[in-house]
Amino acid sequence: MIENFALSSKALYGILKKKGVEYLYHANTVATSLTFINAKCLLSRHQVNLDGLNQSYQKSDDHDKLHDVWDHIYVDGTDHHTIYSRSNFYGPVLFRFSVNILTSPAFKDIFIMKSNPYYWNKKMTLEDKFYLNIEDVNRDYMTGKKLDSQIMFTFRNPKREFKLNKFLHSIYIDEPSVLIKLRSGGEMLAGSYIRTVIGDSLDRNGLSHIPLLKRHEKPLSFCKCAAQYTYMYNFEPDEFKRRFSRNAI
Repeated sequence: MIENFALSSKALYGILKKKGVEYLYHANTVATSLTFINAKCLLSRHQVNLDGLNQSYQKSDDHDKLHDVWDHIYVDGTDHHTIYSRSNFYGPVLFRFSVNILTSPAFKDIFIMKSNPYYWNKKMTLEDKFYLNIEDVNRDYMTGKKLDSQIMFTFRNPKREFKLNKFLHSIYIDEPSVLIKLRSGGEMLAGSYIRTVIGDSLDRNGLSHIPLLKRHEKPLSFCKCAAQYTYMYNFEPDEFKRRFSRNAI
């Protein structure tokens, strides 16, 4: 049973603090992020679907359902945009939570995946998928033994306990300098548009105290995100819309 693989969140907290981890990260599309802000909490994709709320298409859904992890909320101990100098596949909005959330009574248990469920297959056992003890996590995470971005921390069926007002430290926004057409007929830089809609949503939901951070103050030659977004806008318009539209795609 998957419940047998629940590990102590406080034990993980101790490990991450020793490794210098200060935040846990969750990236998503603009549409799904707006749903979180309106709900004032992070929600699993299963919960969003159950509540009939708005969320962008994600090709991993079928895999998550098959392996019974669709009701998990995923967080990372690293900011993939910074580490890999590229845009995050899951979306341009990055929620940044204090690692102290792992000491909250609301999150006593955490599940730690050895790899992304998208790459799991039917032959794999639960032992192949999840860490069974915290010592193995300490051995593998941020030690160079494995790709850290493949080790995934998840909360199973947290319902609405992942409250933004209580746990969210700040939000990073990717702001590509791509000129987009608005429904009103005008034009606006995609980054400015997204900052506006996310900021307005925070204000409406009593979350205006949460800092809305800028990913890059100016274009940086070592980060590939600007070129990626420009290419995506011109040659992969559906993917650009999936990530940046305020309506689910």
